Amino acid sequence: MTEERCTLKIDPEFRRLIFPHSREEYEALKQQILQHGCGGPVVVWYGYIIQGFEQYDICMEYNITFQIKNINFRVREEIISATCQKELSGRCLPENQRRYLIGKRYNADIIIGAHNAAGTDQFKERIRRDLFRGKKFYENNAGRIKERLAGEYHLNQCSIIRYSIYAQAIDYIASIKPEAADQILAGERKTSIEAVMSCYGKSEDEVVKLLTASRRNVIAKRPAFVKTEVAVGTTIKDMPAFDPDAEVNSLALTIPSWISSINRTRSAAKFPLLTSKGRNQLEQELYQLQKATQIMLNALKEVH
Repeated sequence: MTEERCTLKIDPEFRRLIFPHSREEYEALKQQILQHGCGGPVVVWYGYIIQGFEQYDICMEYNITFQIKNINFRVREEIISATCQKELSGRCLPENQRRYLIGKRYNADIIIGAHNAAGTDQFKERIRRDLFRGKKFYENNAGRIKERLAGEYHLNQCSIIRYSIYAQAIDYIASIKPEAADQILAGERKTSIEAVMSCYGKSEDEVVKLLTASRRNVIAKRPAFVKTEVAVGTTIKDMPAFDPDAEVNSLALTIPSWISSINRTRSAAKFPLLTSKGRNQLEQELYQLQKATQIMLNALKEVH
């Protein structure tokens, strides 16, 4: 651990994982640092801050030295998972931030599992990866991770999937309107989960329209306070929890992101330069997707 004053890098995704202090908390932290110096270290990974953002901001503004603690992680998903776990266990967070962190942790954990199975990390070349092995592990491990996180955070497994999609949508919104994503996570912008998820892959104008319309609907539908009584002997476990559409709704909300990824790849990829291995890999997966889609459509027709 070294003490110095140097310019560090900030990754917006890492910073979004740490919910900022309130104005009063920030002022208290600033006064403490001005009077006693920067107490705790700024935690860094390859020059990127992962903890201590506000300490760093204050120290840079007032020319105060601070300690740097370098952390060794193989891939950025390990940072995301560890940070989400720490934040969720140690702080009282706004509900939207909590949903976001649970979804981010799930998404990171299944990628970490795939890396472990393939024996790779972000610094190894793609040609050295065992893609098939990683894919099979990803599919098998995702269910176990979903079950584990559902138990840890007292949620049903469908909620874990919804939060996974929600987190991806928040990151997408942040890529085009960072201030809107911050406001949603802080609860300052009243927007439904469904509206946030529907923003994924849309243009900036469409995102603005969806968020604005959702905000109006939330305000319009906000009910007046009504005192209700719960029957004696009724517990939370007795409350109705089964939603027959939960699984298909999660799938329906995920599919637009697949379509967006396919369209984006089709526009950006240089197809004449593809290797036969890369082309065959994609063709195989697309055929599998086509087959699975047809099976699902047939299943839906049977119940009409």
